[in-house]
Amino acid sequence: MQHMAPPQDAHPTGVRGVATVAAALPLNALPRAIYDFLQRLPNHALIGGHGLRLDGVADDGRAALITLRGPLGIRRTAYTTVTNLRPPHRFGGTALVGKRTMAYVNWTIETAGTGSFVTLSATIVRAGPMDRLLLALGGRWWVTRSFKHAIALLGAAVEDTACAPMAG
Repeated sequence: MQHMAPPQDAHPTGVRGVATVAAALPLNALPRAIYDFLQRLPNHALIGGHGLRLDGVADDGRAALITLRGPLGIRRTAYTTVTNLRPPHRFGGTALVGKRTMAYVNWTIETAGTGSFVTLSATIVRAGPMDRLLLALGGRWWVTRSFKHAIALLGAAVEDTACAPMAG
C-alpha cells in the first residue's frame, strides 16, 4: 500500500467541522497498555466489529485502508493516516473518504482509578453530498454506536493481550 504524507493541517486546534461524533467508556486497562495496542495498526482489525474491515496497512505502519460497512449495504472506504502520537494519552489522525470527505479521528485515553476512560471521536471537517446525506439520515447515530462497540472490543482485546502467555 502506498503511503501518503499527512496533510499540513493534520491537527489544527479549534477545528469546527460538519459534524462531530464521539463515544466514551471506562476500561479496565492502563493507558499505556491501551496506547501500545492502538499504535499497532494491524490490531485495529480486532476492534472493528462487523462495521469495519482493515484492508491493508502501509509498510511503515502509519497508514491504513479501511472499509466501513453500514446498514442497508452502505460501504465507504477510508484511507487513514496516523498524524497524532502522544503516548500514552492520544492517538489519531486523518481519514479520507473519497475525494470530498475528510475527518480527524482521535483516541483519547485518560487515567481513571485503576483503569482508563477512553474516548473515540471523529470531527468531519469536509463532507461530500453523499456523506452529508448519510450523516443526516442516521449516520451520526450509527457511527456513535460503532465507536462505542469499538471501545468495548478494545477493552476486551487489551485484556486478552495482557492475559496471553509470553512466547519463548
